[in-house]
Amino acid sequence: MTIYTEEHQELRATVRRLLEKSADRAAVRATIDGLDAYDQALWARMSAELGLAGLAIAESRGGSGFGVLELSVVLEEIGRANLPSPYLSTVLAGLALTLADADDTTARLLSGIASGERIAAVHLDTGDIRKSRGVEPSAAGHVPGGPIVGEQVLNGTARHVLDGPTADELVLIGPGEGSVVDLGGDGVTVRRLAGIDLTRSHAHVTFDGAAARPITVGGDWKDRVAALAAVLLACEQIGGAERVLEISTCYATDRIQFGRPIGSFQAVKHTLADMLIELELARAIQQDAVRLAATGAPLAELMAAASTAKVACSQAFVQLTSDMIRVHGGIGFTWEHEAHLYFRRARASARLFGDVSAHSDRIAAHVGL
Repeated sequence: MTIYTEEHQELRATVRRLLEKSADRAAVRATIDGLDAYDQALWARMSAELGLAGLAIAESRGGSGFGVLELSVVLEEIGRANLPSPYLSTVLAGLALTLADADDTTARLLSGIASGERIAAVHLDTGDIRKSRGVEPSAAGHVPGGPIVGEQVLNGTARHVLDGPTADELVLIGPGEGSVVDLGGDGVTVRRLAGIDLTRSHAHVTFDGAAARPITVGGDWKDRVAALAAVLLACEQIGGAERVLEISTCYATDRIQFGRPIGSFQAVKHTLADMLIELELARAIQQDAVRLAATGAPLAELMAAASTAKVACSQAFVQLTSDMIRVHGGIGFTWEHEAHLYFRRARASARLFGDVSAHSDRIAAHVGL
């Protein structure tokens, strides 16, 4: 039984039409080969015309007032297209700020995210960043324009920040505390990293006396944001895995060998059947996690479901992309074919927001092992 309504399917069809037209294989390649990490014109259409960046942001902040269900639909379509886009990190930042107590800082950033004018990234703080309070403007040695009372002073490095090179703001997610940093501000250095996934950008962000704006959060804020991150990424992985199976099935139908479609051969036929089973099992787990996230389930239950979805979808996406290359044979190993782009995305996504081992440990802890 699907968790999506007719309105959700209409949203899916709208996003799919846009991405099929503006983010086909050639467009994705052009973005990867270009200087920009994403298609800015497409981002403007997604944000300004369709309001996708503000789907889960309150109407009072310029958004649409929807939630995780609607985000999951969009992320599945982004995963299908293997789209280079800061959408995942930006909407996750929006959810994190929505869960925080409203103040001027969160209100301004949420409005910017909803309009598409501000791109945001998130970092789950592991304690590598040292925080202290600012000083009075009249205090001795104060640098004009530097941190003042009410601001935090950051030192340290946020490592492997998703979409760090393209983001305007960084939301630091700490246990029981949070802050927002302007990545174009003084004392902030963003170093872009090379990675196996050509469709995503990452960075190490180093702070040397950088000013941050603290935000008020609840004690379980970090855990809930981390769970939502795993759920949203699982949606993107499911969309990618679904498209991989479609591409593989079409190729097996069209490719003729020894006078027959290769899909009629037992080895290929069984591989495709196994791919379908793997996909549908992962999809069932992913949809359960989305349902719990959308209905505000208790944190322990949400965390267990999110970790289960992250493990299942990571393993399924990696397995299906590996099978895709095998089904395609020699052409599947070439640079020109898109198989390696999905394979790279699957491998990188499996480690994003916690790898399979880390999430397996959380599942084991939840059931008392």
